[in-house]
This record gives sequence, structure tokens and C-alpha cells, in this order.
Amino acid sequence: MPATAQDLPVQGQKRIYFPYPMDRGWQHSIGFTATTMNRDITEEAHFRIPAIDWNVLRKIGGKFYLNGRVNAQVLQNLVALSPRWATPLSDRISLALGNDVAYWFGRINIAGIRTRGHGVQNYPNLSLGYRFNKRILLTLRAESIMNLNVRTYAGETEVESTYKLFSGSAYSVFLEQPFAGSKSMTLGFRAMYTNYLWQTWTLFENYDRNLFFPQVIVGLIL
Repeated sequence: MPATAQDLPVQGQKRIYFPYPMDRGWQHSIGFTATTMNRDITEEAHFRIPAIDWNVLRKIGGKFYLNGRVNAQVLQNLVALSPRWATPLSDRISLALGNDVAYWFGRINIAGIRTRGHGVQNYPNLSLGYRFNKRILLTLRAESIMNLNVRTYAGETEVESTYKLFSGSAYSVFLEQPFAGSKSMTLGFRAMYTNYLWQTWTLFENYDRNLFFPQVIVGLIL
């Protein structure tokens, strides 16, 4: 029985996070993320760090593709490149294996405060997707958070700190569906449990237990 307009196959839908082999050469989205800092770090303050979020998918061939990502906040930024392998398990269920290699860097030179930092992180991950009727794509993702390198400086003096290789994990849920015209929308939530979050590098400290950092993700798939 042919698919109706309310039940298109995955090949006919735009997507960024849904784990499925690409049927077009390129796909990209622009949006933002908002990460809430844990009060155990910021004490009484409980603020969110917004950032522009740009994703680009590039088909390699077969079931392989690349995901390039830029998460920019001006003072601190992250660039990631992520090879992925995706395969359908049934008409509605599919999965993907990926490994996100990310480089973050930041610099602050305001009112006599001069700090800078950079580091490399790795996020091996597994995604499971389910296609609902009415063209809604659901993705669940689990990631391990690994710190490969962290270097921070106060002025020209390097701040020595010890960070665990496996610092925690993250669990995400994404919904993707048509939004306006030929575009689609991504709405996501990411729960990070880690003893080091790169966005807290300005604090020059590492905490000895995993803390919870929630993150909201919104994107327009072009």
C-alpha cells in the first residue's frame, strides 16, 4: 500500500539527528542550544548559556555519512566532526553508531581578566530512531563523554588540573517534523551527567562527582 502524505517514508523527510542512511548529498540546519549550569558550581546563580548551533551532514556512501557541527558563543566555541554509520532495522525503526570528535576553545579578556583554554573531547554514541505517522521522527541517543585533553591558562600561567578520561555520559531525545514550506524543525533535550563540562572551563576547577547539566536544542532544517 503506498504511503500517504501523512506517512511518508524516511527517504522523503529532512532530518539531522534521525539515524538513517542519507538519500541526498548534503543536509544542514541552524538553531541554538541553551545549557543550564548546575548550582553546585555557580552557587546561588542558576543561569543558562545560549549558543548558536549549526549542523551539516555530508553523505559519504552506502550507510556512512559525516556530521559537522559548530556550537558558537563568541567567548567560547566548539567544533566537532562525527563519522556515522546508520542502518534500518525495519520500516519504522533504525539505528546508528557514531563517534563525535570535538575541539573547544575560549578566550576572555575583559576588565583586566585574561584567561584562555582549549581541549579535545570524544563522544562515542548510539542512536535509535522510530518513525511515527504524521511525519514525526523520534531519536533516542546515548553518549559517553571523554576528555582527551584540557589546557587552561590564567594570563600566561597554565593552570594544572587533573581530569578523568571518562568523565560521564549524556542521554538525548530529539523530535523532527515538517515546520514551514520545505523546511523541518528539530526540538531536543540532552541530559548530561559529568564531572567535567567544557563550558565551565573558566572556573579552573574540576568537581569530584557527576553533576546534572540539562540542555535544550532547537534547530531549523533547511
